[in-house]
Amino acid sequence: MKSLMLLLIFIGTFTIGAGVGLACTCVPPPAPTEALEEAAAVFSGKVVQIRKHKPADDIFGGVEVVFRVDRAWKGVDKSTARVFTSSQSAACGYSFSKGHTYLVYASGTSRGRLSTNICSRTKRLKDAREDLNQLGAGKKL
Repeated sequence: MKSLMLLLIFIGTFTIGAGVGLACTCVPPPAPTEALEEAAAVFSGKVVQIRKHKPADDIFGGVEVVFRVDRAWKGVDKSTARVFTSSQSAACGYSFSKGHTYLVYASGTSRGRLSTNICSRTKRLKDAREDLNQLGAGKKL
């Protein structure tokens, strides 16, 4: 009887803990210059529009963020850029706010669009001093 009870507690512990595995887990991002090299695009810009896609269109309920680009280091040569992310932080989605300015490190997707997540070096521009010091001035757009 005692063995059965211990076995049930043991199984219950792993069953309850299994849900935790669904959360986003990140390794520390590389240094700014290495992240620049690995990214499809790196730019700074102000969020001018956020479009939430219906879950039927995207399993994670994707978000399309439109930026007015100020400076570019790689992969962007127009004054606007569109970047996709998940609407769910558990799926590593980055929570952008309209009107705020960001330094964005984006990867390319199989659909040919840019995407980013909370595991990248993407951050508010006001918090990107280390990155900007290492990346240099970039190209004004």
